[in-house]
Amino acid sequence: LGALDLGKWVQVYAESHGYGGNTYVVNALIDMYAKCGTVENALYVFVNMSTKDLISWNTVINGLAIHGRGADALSLFEQMKRAGVKPDGITFIGVLCACTHMGMVADGFSHFQSMIDDYSLVPRMEHYGCMVDLLARAGLLVQAVEFVNKMPVKADAVIWATLLGACRLHKNVDLAEVALHQLNELEPGNPTNYVTLSNIYKDVGKWKDVARLKAAMKDTGRRKLPGCSLIEVNDDIVQFYSLDERHPDSDEIYEALDGLIKLSRSSGYESDLTSFEQ
Repeated sequence: LGALDLGKWVQVYAESHGYGGNTYVVNALIDMYAKCGTVENALYVFVNMSTKDLISWNTVINGLAIHGRGADALSLFEQMKRAGVKPDGITFIGVLCACTHMGMVADGFSHFQSMIDDYSLVPRMEHYGCMVDLLARAGLLVQAVEFVNKMPVKADAVIWATLLGACRLHKNVDLAEVALHQLNELEPGNPTNYVTLSNIYKDVGKWKDVARLKAAMKDTGRRKLPGCSLIEVNDDIVQFYSLDERHPDSDEIYEALDGLIKLSRSSGYESDLTSFEQ
């Protein structure tokens, strides 16, 4: 829910009732702060822990990595090893995620191999997914597909969806069509995949293919569900849908968003905001 204020209250309650030194409780607090996006709070709680276990290290490393603090995540990983704590598969998900966000392809492969050679860990689908994401974000789409083809397990829908999303970023139509073909076998009729490929066709001006794909989407009989977000405002949890106008303050919300878009563009930032502007 991202109910940060409630989470802070739980921390105060736990500390005032003698649970401030309970490793399980403190680990949950680190996880809560990280998932609420207040990484500094998560890091502060971690640093001040009296006793850190593997879950403590994993939670803070993954939290930092997910929120783009890759350098800090990798630094903590090195501290973890120096402290004599043996990393597990979850640790390496955070490490590989950190490498992905920093574009560190060579380091990512080094950590992936270390996981196997130094710690005798068998990579799981999540680790392979991280490696595909690492290559795809770096624009190495052909290498990413080659990596998928060499995997000892069959790639799942998440991996192919990762590739499809990267194809939009790098405007690679051919590989996007390959990814959609694979996705149709794994999750036939999922409209989200059609929408992504349709957006790629739009980006490169292939309007006939856009029309063809829209017809194919109709044949599935399914519609893409709008994106939904939750945010805590004035002690209440508010739910927002993509392009939603049902909120009583929607006019003020979109006016503020429009102002932020203009401000970002005046600073030289460009993004794909056509959906909002339409």
